[in-house]
Amino acid sequence: MLVPVPYVLEAVLLFLFIMVSSGVVFYTLLILAVRRDYPFRPRPLGRGFFEPTVYVLIPAHNEENVIERTARTVLNQNYSNFRVFLINDNSTDGTLEVMERIRSLNGDRVVVINVPPHRGRSKPRALNYTLELIESAFKRPDYVFFLDADYLLGPKAIRTMVEVLEGAPDYVLGVQGNVRPRNWNRNFVTRFITLERLVGFNVAIEGDMKLNENGKYGGTVALLRFSHLLRLGKFREDSVTEDTDLWARAMIEGYRFWYYHGVVGWEEAVETLGDYIKQRSRWAQGHLQVMIDYYWPVLRSCSNLVEAFIEHFYMMSYLVPVFWFLSVLLNGYLIFSGGVPLTLAKPRLFLLVSIIAFLVFWFSVAYSNWLEKRRTGFGVQWWFVLAYPIYFMLFVIAGVIYTMRGLVRLLAGRLHWEKTRRFT
Repeated sequence: MLVPVPYVLEAVLLFLFIMVSSGVVFYTLLILAVRRDYPFRPRPLGRGFFEPTVYVLIPAHNEENVIERTARTVLNQNYSNFRVFLINDNSTDGTLEVMERIRSLNGDRVVVINVPPHRGRSKPRALNYTLELIESAFKRPDYVFFLDADYLLGPKAIRTMVEVLEGAPDYVLGVQGNVRPRNWNRNFVTRFITLERLVGFNVAIEGDMKLNENGKYGGTVALLRFSHLLRLGKFREDSVTEDTDLWARAMIEGYRFWYYHGVVGWEEAVETLGDYIKQRSRWAQGHLQVMIDYYWPVLRSCSNLVEAFIEHFYMMSYLVPVFWFLSVLLNGYLIFSGGVPLTLAKPRLFLLVSIIAFLVFWFSVAYSNWLEKRRTGFGVQWWFVLAYPIYFMLFVIAGVIYTMRGLVRLLAGRLHWEKTRRFT
């Protein structure tokens, strides 16, 4: 009754217009930035005595089907000064037995950690328990390498990451590697997830790295300085995305993560739309939690306005499909229904900008796929990329569902970790 409905509608349309326009600027800036060189080169490292100590931490809950293959790719590294910590987080299947078998075949190179119930039942809690044991009962490493239980590594992964971090300045907390689905060609969902990964790493993260020296932290395929991690207080245990939370706290304290595309961890992507929504709901919940907790401190820690804009958009990224969907829905309705008289909002212009935003994102998807094929020969079939407009709206609606689901859980205080179903 206090504010006329047209004013409210106009304010909403203007807000959506600003957010959708920001997406156009965001992806344009990062596509251009990807063409730059990295601000570093991996520094060649001697073998044996000259290798810094690395501890590889692999947390696992009910991962009997994948943990052995993952451990084997780690143990086959062309790096000698490392140990593998297999962390059994209260598994109810045969995960612990598989871990013990791996340990018996590899001697002191492998350590099995059996997390007690009161200290585990989530990834950050299990990791913190292991880090505390390392502090008290093991020689402290120079670096810790985090890897999820379904990831496979090439033999040069650890050496390359160490070479990057050895030449990095002290404010670099860690180096994030690349991620690709190994079951990318299984079905329609896994192909789409692969395009998500390609545009996320080849454009968004790599572009931010080359533009602002801000490479993000994804919680897996990442090498961190052990001392810096302890200084930050390890992982926040009440977060469902401990990786994004650590990235934000690191930024606030003046640290940065670097990113390097040359080290790839091959993950198992979910294979059904239901599992996709379930997994992304947890990611959205954790991301929104970080945005609420750290939004202004993160922006104040940025070195310039461009970095502040990029990190602002990154923290709001899970809301972007919601904003885009609402913009198309409201502006389209106003155009076709005749609408209501508006002063500042221009539905036709706003809808056009929404279409342009889609075209820019589609181009970034195609560009990231082309870049991957040029670098490695890997990539999704071009017919699937060209057909993107046909199935795009399905995943936008899925994005709206999982974002709102995550937001409701966050507001309700349901901060619990959900395990991703395995398909291997």
